[in-house]
Amino acid sequence: METQQGFDFRRFGMNKAVVRKIVDEQNVKAGFVPDLTATAESAQQLILALGIKPEDNLFSFGIIAARDEE
Repeated sequence: METQQGFDFRRFGMNKAVVRKIVDEQNVKAGFVPDLTATAESAQQLILALGIKPEDNLFSFGIIAARDEE
């Protein structure tokens, strides 16, 4: 399943290069540009700068709501 370095694509007969190419193409279509310098701290600062209050639990609320839909 997972190796210490990440997901074991070979177990499922998947070619990592092919998967990476598909993900890259989907990122382009979605307009997603990965920021390789991003950190958890910078994400928290951005969230606070947008006026989102941590005590509102907006992100975990959505996750819990999606889980309860099952």
